[in-house]
Amino acid sequence: MYYASYWDPDAVAEVIEELKNPVNVEVLNKVGVCANPLAFCPPQIEETFTFQEKIYAMQFGFKVVNITSTWDMKGDLIDNITQATELASYLVLADAYAGAVDFGFDQSFSVDNPSSQYSRGILFWGGPYSNRNTSGLSEEEAREVKKADDDRLKNYILDNYLEKMDKQSDLNTHATINSYYFMTAIIGDVILDIVTQDGLLALFSFAFVFCWIRLNTASWFLAFVGFFEIFFSIPVAWFLFTVVFQIKYFSTLNTLALFIVAAIGADDIFIFMDAYKQSQYHLDVLTDLETRMSWVYRRTGTAMAITSATTCAAFLCTLITPLSSIQSFGIFAACVILIDYVLVMSLFCTAVVIYHDRFESRAKCGCCCPCGVQNPTSVTEKAKAAIEANGGNEMKRDRVSEFFRTKVSSFVQKPLNRLLLAVVFLSWVSVSIWQATKIEPTKENEQFLDENHPLQKSVTILDKEFPTANDDLGMKVYYAWGLGLVDRTGVNRLLEPDNFGVPTFDSNFDFNAQCQVELLNFSDRLKTDPKYKGLIKRKNGVGQVYSFLEELAAFNVYGNLNNCTEVKKGDWRSADWQIDTADLPEMMPKFLEEKTCFADDGETVGGRYSKELGWDGKTLKYAAISAESDKLDPFGRDSEFLTRKEYDQFILLAAEADELVSVHCSGSVIMTDLDEKFVFMNNQSIYVQTAIQSSILGVCIAFIVLLVSTRVFHIALFASLSITCVLISVVGTMVMLGWYLGSIESILIGIIAGFSVDYVVHLAHAYEIASGDTYERITEAFGDLGISVFNGMITSVVASIPLFFCQLQFFAKFGTFLCLTIAFSWIFANFGFMSLLAQLKIPVKSGKVCSL
Repeated sequence: MYYASYWDPDAVAEVIEELKNPVNVEVLNKVGVCANPLAFCPPQIEETFTFQEKIYAMQFGFKVVNITSTWDMKGDLIDNITQATELASYLVLADAYAGAVDFGFDQSFSVDNPSSQYSRGILFWGGPYSNRNTSGLSEEEAREVKKADDDRLKNYILDNYLEKMDKQSDLNTHATINSYYFMTAIIGDVILDIVTQDGLLALFSFAFVFCWIRLNTASWFLAFVGFFEIFFSIPVAWFLFTVVFQIKYFSTLNTLALFIVAAIGADDIFIFMDAYKQSQYHLDVLTDLETRMSWVYRRTGTAMAITSATTCAAFLCTLITPLSSIQSFGIFAACVILIDYVLVMSLFCTAVVIYHDRFESRAKCGCCCPCGVQNPTSVTEKAKAAIEANGGNEMKRDRVSEFFRTKVSSFVQKPLNRLLLAVVFLSWVSVSIWQATKIEPTKENEQFLDENHPLQKSVTILDKEFPTANDDLGMKVYYAWGLGLVDRTGVNRLLEPDNFGVPTFDSNFDFNAQCQVELLNFSDRLKTDPKYKGLIKRKNGVGQVYSFLEELAAFNVYGNLNNCTEVKKGDWRSADWQIDTADLPEMMPKFLEEKTCFADDGETVGGRYSKELGWDGKTLKYAAISAESDKLDPFGRDSEFLTRKEYDQFILLAAEADELVSVHCSGSVIMTDLDEKFVFMNNQSIYVQTAIQSSILGVCIAFIVLLVSTRVFHIALFASLSITCVLISVVGTMVMLGWYLGSIESILIGIIAGFSVDYVVHLAHAYEIASGDTYERITEAFGDLGISVFNGMITSVVASIPLFFCQLQFFAKFGTFLCLTIAFSWIFANFGFMSLLAQLKIPVKSGKVCSL
């Protein structure tokens, strides 16, 4: 428009003046498609306006065409930019002409606001290669040739222009304008590159886990074995998952098992290794290595069995959802945790024995190579001798263990400190409950990438800042007659991922003459009835509807589709156009090979109506009409709020279709989409339900496992209360961070219980097996496991930090979620749970089946 080869300011001024009159705009929108002499005008629409109004609309159309025909980008920048912008602001008022300008202006652009903060355009990357020759090829072969050419062009863009396009998107490139790109063909490659970069960030997390294990074990040998044991859990769990359980559905969520096992596996190693270190302070278990390791094995085996069982059960709570992806994740995560426990108690335990016999007494920092002198006296014998030399009194432990045993334990035991903690915790939990009650389902499209990525910026701008323009692609919604519900008998996608069920067809469907008439009338209504404006996307004032019957009827009258003008005008409607179903076997093969009149790229009828036309080679199984949605597009993930609003309207439209058409076609209509937007909408609702159910069930299971294992009711109750506080705190913090309840957030909430049980369960078990009064038990629990729980927390929190910088939002949010869950779990376990035990001082009665 701004670079038109010819600009007539007087003609433009005349059009603007006419559009300033609201009566003229109303007439133009009322006449609509009927102003086009080459288009079909439905009789029911023609009855709504006068002949004079139609003549006016046609004359106005000629004026607009004379102006827009020179918008060819072949001229210089026009002098009167203001006039051109004013013309655009008025043209968007007329449905039939809005398509000439609406693509380039944002949704705030109007007569009252003739300015646009955002603009967009399409750059076409050339045409077919000069050596492309598809003559004589079948349609499938021609598509393969086109795909090969498209791949060559895509690779050319990736190799030569993507870096420059990213540079243009940099905020520092231009002082007054920002430029972003969106190109469907390269999205997959861009995402793959992002996944690679995010994967490299994850390596930092794993490297820290290894380094922290090395620091705490003081042995390269144990660090390598421990790290191997952690990640060897994945292939062993995979074998159990796929071979033993025969589960073939592997969800993308299952990749989170890497981070889960890194956190929980490191915790188990710290628990086992710290128990081994603590054993050197117990004279009664230092008789020999066998006695010592037996004590370590029993002490840690029970504690880790309880935490592993609780965590596995919490992840298996995901089985309550009907969604296979979440079920697969829950089962795989449980398998990984189970295998990690088995490997710690077998492989790592064996490594500790080897470490004791061969490396621990070496002079060179626990090195795993023979770099020091082997001491003939074992470490166990030396520890026993040291205690005996000290008169059998308790030896001083390492500084961190002593800190938890003395400082932290003493802090919790002071009533004033507990009062302060109670005030802080009650205040925080109250705020978290208040915030958690304010959480809402997301009402916007879910972001896939970081908001500052140029691709995500372009998607966000296109979604939020632009109205649905004529040239935008809308999601196709199908109304089909002759289809039945999918038979899902025996469907289990965990075992058969590709088995979605068997399609069924309505044997009563009758494609008779009256059915054809009503199908065509319904199609015309969708195209022209003003009440569907805003629901069905319009192009030049006409609803974007795909009805094969228009072209099939014209083909039945003319014998071909060579004259597209006659096809579009609907002259064939005055003839006897209804198709005898007995003629379909002879007609269909030739009809499907005809070039459609409603596409400019030489597409065949069979290609354009591949989903609408249920021809199986012998009979017409079903007939469908599809319409493009005005609000939904085939790309991205729309919020449940938006999708359901549109879905409900399409359902109402299906009821109208049933009333008008189904009675003549002998079967009910089925409304659906093939882009799975409605499926995802339903899944979002299930995500929310699952999040609530899984989190509550996870807490209940944790309580039952703790009650069974400790046989002390108040310990199980207080520990479950701690887990509940973690759940509330994480959800409340998510709201404070501005998160809404989308699919990612719902999945993460559902697995909070699985992540938050470890620390409180370890401390609960340590408290239960300790001896003495309440304060003595607290001191012993902190002394034995305070350092282990602390090391586990540090490992998980620091390992989650690199995920904050991931561009994929799922991993970025998972990193934040993991950090919050672990931090809150540690705080509530150490200072909430233990303070509650110290305050109430409920005695633990030995020898009882269940102590209250």
